[in-house]
Amino acid sequence: MVRNTVVGIRAMTRTTRQHATEIFLRGGLIALAVVLLGGLLSVLHYFPGLSGTLAGSGLDFAAVRPIHTIFASAWIFLAAITVIYRYLQDEAPPATTGEQWRLRAQVVLWGLAGVGILATLLGGITSGREYIGFHPLFSVVIMTGWLLFAWTFFSLTGRGFFQKPVYVTMWGVGILLFIYTFAEQHAWLLPGVSDDPIVDMRIQWKATGTLVGSFNLLVYGCLYYIASKMIGDDRYAHSKLAYALFGIGLLNSFVNFGHHTYHLPQSAWINWISFLVSMSEIVILARVIWDIAKAVKRRTTQQAAASFFLAAARWWIFAMLFTAILLSIPPINSILHGTYAVAGHAMGTEIGIDTMILLAAAAWILAERTRETPALRRVGIGFNISAATLVLWLTIAGCAVGFTRYQRMPVPDWVATANPTIFASTGIATAVFLAAITALMARAIWSRPTRAATKEIPVIEVQRIVLAQGRSTPTTKKKTPPQEPAATR
Repeated sequence: MVRNTVVGIRAMTRTTRQHATEIFLRGGLIALAVVLLGGLLSVLHYFPGLSGTLAGSGLDFAAVRPIHTIFASAWIFLAAITVIYRYLQDEAPPATTGEQWRLRAQVVLWGLAGVGILATLLGGITSGREYIGFHPLFSVVIMTGWLLFAWTFFSLTGRGFFQKPVYVTMWGVGILLFIYTFAEQHAWLLPGVSDDPIVDMRIQWKATGTLVGSFNLLVYGCLYYIASKMIGDDRYAHSKLAYALFGIGLLNSFVNFGHHTYHLPQSAWINWISFLVSMSEIVILARVIWDIAKAVKRRTTQQAAASFFLAAARWWIFAMLFTAILLSIPPINSILHGTYAVAGHAMGTEIGIDTMILLAAAAWILAERTRETPALRRVGIGFNISAATLVLWLTIAGCAVGFTRYQRMPVPDWVATANPTIFASTGIATAVFLAAITALMARAIWSRPTRAATKEIPVIEVQRIVLAQGRSTPTTKKKTPPQEPAATR
């Protein structure tokens, strides 16, 4: 009787949170589809003939670019929340009626906000701000949903919070950081701020840098969580290196704005502090992802798609380390700021690091639900090649424009001539492959779970059962414990 009651409670908890996991993954994929639409329309504006036609139809560049950037942020946040609910699915106590109502309200609020933002942006209604280019009324709806989510998260993880693995800490701080910085980004609505352009730009870039820091912490938490699940070992999420990444990532959230405010009156110390902290973060992240990718490859015989995306993120981080050094050194930043090189770095980090990690997490979740999708890896190869070509071209073109501009010379002819064709072709190729990945994942999440995927005992629990059985059976041969990643020693 007791055993049946426990099983029933676990089933109820799993049903509620598994439903939440599926809802937010579906929402993230929808946001990703909107990102592709906005990006495709933005690329077409680089052809003069098509740009005029689109502008005449009400789809001018000022309207479609915010669609691309806003829903890119939405994809990152929704995918990260998907992973958080997957964690709560196993680790949290039974779902209460209050949690269920908060979940319903959160989904409705964010769904209405997404539809309303898309409709109003297409209608030409915008705030003109970076990352929050929608009408401020939608900010109230979004913030309400985040407060409900924070309520649920901390009510379930609050007890023994600081004894839990580092990914729980990263998620908790990332949630609080988002709430704080999202409110700070709306300081421009205050008369004392909007009347002073310098103060306005200082607050805007500081808040934007902290916003990026908040979703970096959420993504780092997802990285550690899926690595722990795929490896079957939580020790790496308690290592000193894990907390070093958390600490430097949190610090960088408050100082990385220095890369964007060179044109404002400020001390040179701010620029150099931003440089040193940002370099420290990406170097530690490179070490972390290298160790994780090696450990996953060594211990995982399945989950080919998830392992592939993690391996791809590893190489992207090392590539972005090079461009980050270029853009973070103050004298070079002053030359390259405002060029295609900055756009290339932004795309490289959001596509190559954040999106690759989140695609790995999504592939892992979907492989639990349905059978492994071999096509994901094949399409992922094309996606990485096309995205790398796009970022490489933007970096080369940006450097050429920056250094000629520094010498007070016009844009090189070869850049002006080749840019529309190369940018459009590589951008469209990247969008096509990402659309194929989105379609494959959408088909998996909207399909019925396979029979094998309904067996929802986590890997770590299976190992605990096997170990317990081994202890109770004297004749069982003792197995050599798995070697922990190098960074934990």
